[in-house]
Amino acid sequence: MKRNDFQRRHWHRSRAANELRRRNRGKHAKRIRIWVGEDVAFAISSRAPTKPPAIMCLERNTVEVTEFLENLRRRLLRPIANPKWLTKTTGNSLQKVKGYLDFGAIKEISTAAALVLAAEYERVVSIIGEPPPLINLDEWNEDVILRLWQLGFFTTIGITPKPDQFMTSSEDVMTLRFLSGSNAQETEAADKMLVELGNFLDPDNDLPEEIRLPLTTALSEAMINVRRHAYPDDHRFRFKHINRWWLTGSADRARRKLTVVIYDQGATIPITYSKLSESLDIREWILSIVRIAPKSDNPFAEDGARIAAAAKFGNTQTGKSYRGKGLPDMQNAIDCCENGRLTILSRGGRYVYEGKDRTSIASYPCSIGGTLIEWTLTLPSDPGRTV
Repeated sequence: MKRNDFQRRHWHRSRAANELRRRNRGKHAKRIRIWVGEDVAFAISSRAPTKPPAIMCLERNTVEVTEFLENLRRRLLRPIANPKWLTKTTGNSLQKVKGYLDFGAIKEISTAAALVLAAEYERVVSIIGEPPPLINLDEWNEDVILRLWQLGFFTTIGITPKPDQFMTSSEDVMTLRFLSGSNAQETEAADKMLVELGNFLDPDNDLPEEIRLPLTTALSEAMINVRRHAYPDDHRFRFKHINRWWLTGSADRARRKLTVVIYDQGATIPITYSKLSESLDIREWILSIVRIAPKSDNPFAEDGARIAAAAKFGNTQTGKSYRGKGLPDMQNAIDCCENGRLTILSRGGRYVYEGKDRTSIASYPCSIGGTLIEWTLTLPSDPGRTV
């Protein structure tokens, strides 16, 4: 009997799940409250809800969260051909939905996971023109609602008005709400917000140049290169994209900690870097990493090594402009600080850098749907000293 490969097993699992939903259709009719923009109404769901992972954290629960996000994309983009979220009824009958996402199951959500979630919803709003309804919002975890509100998720789907300020801040913490963009003007506006975060964290402007320079240039270059290279015309995208990047960040003055997260729904580093890198040394380095890894039928098994190559070499040996150019600068800034962390999730790969000789590589069976970069720095307690 032929051994099942990864794709075959995934097909069997999907078929079994679909068959279970078909058998249970109509057995889980439930009255729900729906939010479409600012309006609240009642509806009937004919299926049991789909529950996200309780811990929506890409660091601590990578596999479950990426699998959920993969299913979320298919679910949200399914109505493109027939863009209606609710089934219309006649008379006084309630509208109906064929199942729903129960975000009330989420007990904790990280900034990175929230950014990807916001990007998925903004893509749907941009393509379909109408936000998906939120269900039973009053049952959501209060901490989850607060995190999403601070970052601007509800503004994306029209539940709250667009704020006049890009930042929310207390005495010690400043948070940058979600920004997204695709053109030079939007990139420049994001640059100014990042500078404002840096100034909040370091009001006396006494950081050494080797730390300040990446704060003001590396992420800016990351956004520029998303615009130039993340969405190539010759790449066949699985899901329709809207050619944008998404960004958020926070500065904690008391802990001297800066966190910035940037995400795109592009072709991903494992694909674009493999095409751009012509150096035999880089290719051999990637193969040397892959050879020592356990054999796997995961279709993304080499992705972690490819991301590591982009972070290690940048464009220094390719001779071409590439969005990995800023990654070595981010790593250098971590080396200069007391501690820091650079995490890159791209397609099915994960690369983590926490300082010289402290790196890890992994690959997962589901794609993050693009490239996610999370960069955290804890500044030296003595600004004039670097490690």
